[in-house]
Amino acid sequence: MSKASPTSGLVELWVGLEEAVLADASITWRYRPALLFECLLEFRDPRAEIVHSEDRRYTTWLPRDDAAADWSVSAVGELAPEHVRTTPQPEVRPYGEAVTLTDARVAEIEDDFIAHVVRTERVSVYYNPNLRLYSRWNESREEFLERAMEEARLRLQPTLRELMREFQFQLEQLRQKPLPPDIPEELRSGVEVQRRRMISRLEARLHRVLLDHPSSAALRGDSTEELSETPSEGDIPQGIADELHPLAQELERLYTVAAARAQALLREAFEKARECEPYTIALHPSGIRILRRALLWVPTPE
Repeated sequence: MSKASPTSGLVELWVGLEEAVLADASITWRYRPALLFECLLEFRDPRAEIVHSEDRRYTTWLPRDDAAADWSVSAVGELAPEHVRTTPQPEVRPYGEAVTLTDARVAEIEDDFIAHVVRTERVSVYYNPNLRLYSRWNESREEFLERAMEEARLRLQPTLRELMREFQFQLEQLRQKPLPPDIPEELRSGVEVQRRRMISRLEARLHRVLLDHPSSAALRGDSTEELSETPSEGDIPQGIADELHPLAQELERLYTVAAARAQALLREAFEKARECEPYTIALHPSGIRILRRALLWVPTPE
């Protein structure tokens, strides 16, 4: 049936046909020579920190004479392991010519095969250019965007903490500021208590605005109603409230400024986080490991 050089490194295998197919007397089957390369492909990318391996089978028709093998055309579409035999089926006629493959010819075919695989095989992940962040293998686009948003939020934390310190310094200045001398003596103690309470209440709310809930909410486009909420003076006696009215206005101004700056930072972070583009990882020749090379006999109808 065939003659393959014993030093060519090729084994002989046969594609099997179902008994029901062979039972159809109206079709005559004859073996035709093809090539089968079974490989392990390893995709590596240091920047994306991706190392991914795949088992692949490639087939092509054995070219005549010195013609190049066309690995872009498969001899067998889906070659399941259970369809591969180590002996021919007697119902299929043998190939009518002798097939001889030398080591040099097999090496030439293998070089063409490696060039084809390097040229055509790619895998893709997702990439955020603003954060220089890559998706993990098999991570969906939605999962990657969620992780990018969380990463943007984490990277924003130092800026938000610095912003919080800036406003804490201003609040501390308000705490240390002496009370106006024209406040009646009988109100001064109550005014001082309420003043510190108002400042502390605002500080706690600023902490929530700058460092807690609104950051993650704004990154996801949720409601930012809390950012514009005006701090309340609470139930303060009228006389004391009148004396604290200028302070209440100043605290409201500080809150509005802080909320606006935080929201601007968060919107910018959100825009950066939702950038997502495909990142292609090519195959290097060193990432191709040929596990088995075979002369594959494929039944074809005459």
